[in-house]
Amino acid sequence: MEKIGVGYAYVSDIEKKYVNEALDASRLSQGKMVHRFEKQFAELHSQKYGIACNSGTSALHVGLEALKEKYGVKEDSDAEVLVPAITFIATSNAVMHAGLKPVFVDVDPVTYNINPAEIEKKITAKTIGIIPVHTFGQPCDMDPIMEVAEKHHLWVMEDCAEAHFATYKGKKVGSFGEIAAFSTYVAHTITTGIGGVITTNDRQMMEISRSLIAHGRACTCEVCLASDPTKVCPLRMQTEMDKRFMMVRMGYSYRVGELEGALGLGQLENRDIIMGNRKKNARYLTEHLQDLQEYLQLPAAPDYVDHSYMMYPIVIRKGSSFKREELTHYLEKCNIETRPMLPLLNQPIYKELFGDIEDEYPVAKWIDHNGFYVGCHHGLSKAQLDVIIDSMHKFLAEK
Repeated sequence: MEKIGVGYAYVSDIEKKYVNEALDASRLSQGKMVHRFEKQFAELHSQKYGIACNSGTSALHVGLEALKEKYGVKEDSDAEVLVPAITFIATSNAVMHAGLKPVFVDVDPVTYNINPAEIEKKITAKTIGIIPVHTFGQPCDMDPIMEVAEKHHLWVMEDCAEAHFATYKGKKVGSFGEIAAFSTYVAHTITTGIGGVITTNDRQMMEISRSLIAHGRACTCEVCLASDPTKVCPLRMQTEMDKRFMMVRMGYSYRVGELEGALGLGQLENRDIIMGNRKKNARYLTEHLQDLQEYLQLPAAPDYVDHSYMMYPIVIRKGSSFKREELTHYLEKCNIETRPMLPLLNQPIYKELFGDIEDEYPVAKWIDHNGFYVGCHHGLSKAQLDVIIDSMHKFLAEK
């Protein structure tokens, strides 16, 4: 049997149509396709502005730099940002790339998201913000997080890399904080091949972000971004130097082009198919693995969230007679791809940077050593799901 992977890119005739339109237009750099994708993506997450960039990590980095500029955070301030102790390393790396210090917060043992009850314990006079990560597509418990942030005058930037279209109490993820970062990398729910999207309702944050992804340019208006190549934007020449080539801040080369925008537009049109199949597959796995819950903690979500199921996380329960590696190695032999469940604090580079601090985060430590995930993506067939289910049953029948 073909390998049952954890990720899948669904490319339909719609995506191909838009890509061919971009190719026929002979414009590969950012233009109308990217602009349309940005607007639609933002609207679908209840935000005014979307800024497409080359990765979810870039989206996090730029969002942090925009917040620093807005609030006047100095480079040598030693400011701290709270991040969960379970997340993909890009979250905390972006904090350090922005010249800030990540401070880790232990996670909830059921949702695997930042534990609101642990946040205040980590707040100091140097704390300036919180990054809730909607891990695996499971929305964080945002009400208490926002209450703590308001109480301590902290900004909130949501990491929605894995949680496109997920909702918390009927409200879209990415619409709680001042700014949010999404990933559209190939294995994610909505993909542009490579890429990310920054969303915000704050025009100032939009303009800073748009400038930063393009070398710090002064020109951030939508007229140029969605320009007709036969026309000249009247705003460009109102300054001594053409605003497109006037640099007003230290920026980066984080842009994407029309092919990514075209893919994104097609993905948005197919979002109901993509998201519907993911949720259906996750429900099927949970239904048919229920009898193994003595050994395996399956994903669980409260009634007031709509989980987008970027993947299907599983944690070996404490006291089980086998180790994670025994099960994952067995599954891999059955041609089922597995991945460790976002270990962070025990990464070699983090042990070098922060020391051996894993024991300070008992829930994260349990997940680091016992958590893994398999795919539940929209490309899986019922036969493939049954292979995952049968393989787990066969392994545990021998234990």
